[in-house]
Amino acid sequence: MSRASALTAPGAATSHPVAGLLHVLDAVRPSADAGLITRAYDVAAHWHDGQKRKSGDPYITHPLAVATILAELGADDEVLCAALLHDTIEDTLYTLAALSAEFGPEVARLVDGVAALDDLTRDMATSDDAARTVAAVMSADTWVLTIKLADRLHNMRTLCHLSEAKRARKSKQALDVFAPVAQRLGMDAIRAELESLACMELADHARTTSGRVLAATAFLLPTASRLRWREEWLAELQVLPTRRTRARFAAQMLLGIPRLAVTLHRPAAGSKPARQ
Repeated sequence: MSRASALTAPGAATSHPVAGLLHVLDAVRPSADAGLITRAYDVAAHWHDGQKRKSGDPYITHPLAVATILAELGADDEVLCAALLHDTIEDTLYTLAALSAEFGPEVARLVDGVAALDDLTRDMATSDDAARTVAAVMSADTWVLTIKLADRLHNMRTLCHLSEAKRARKSKQALDVFAPVAQRLGMDAIRAELESLACMELADHARTTSGRVLAATAFLLPTASRLRWREEWLAELQVLPTRRTRARFAAQMLLGIPRLAVTLHRPAAGSKPARQ
């Protein structure tokens, strides 16, 4: 009988919530320490008890989903424990010292590293910030980055429960920071899903009246720069909180687009005009 089956055997009052994760491990890495991973889940569930996600689900469902994503990638036991415990230090009274004493310094180091990445990416707002953030994020430990990517992927999968402004902001960050990081790590499946989920969300915003108007007016610009400007306008539009502020922003942009188009179509200084 597999470790997962033992937790769901007939006669058991209820199946243990970690059974699904252990089923994945039975297929991907049968040598995993099921007892250690189950204990990490139990500790995380204890500290997150009573906390809810925006969906109304118990909060523990999130770290469990993150660990399952990582199990599918073949992550080792310490990484899976860190994934299950990754939000306890920031969101509960569990301390890093207690975590280290119970699960060892390596698990504590990984959890602390994920918390540091959260601080680094939390306030990123502009494209310049994104470029600097990607550079800074890439200096982190590879498994810390991988836990954070799995964390963001699950959050993107459950994005529908957030406000419109937060969905837009997290989608833009997924495209600007996390998808490039996944690509640099060679994690193409995660990169592709992050990009797909983010683009679907941003496309919904583009279908608003203001978004459609700006996207259409972008055709006045030269082909080479049209996409960049359109994405920048829509990104700005997506983080505005109300329909009125979005309409005001779109109106301001519409007034300036003709002048921008003339400037962009003008030959660069020092270049010769094309012959007629």
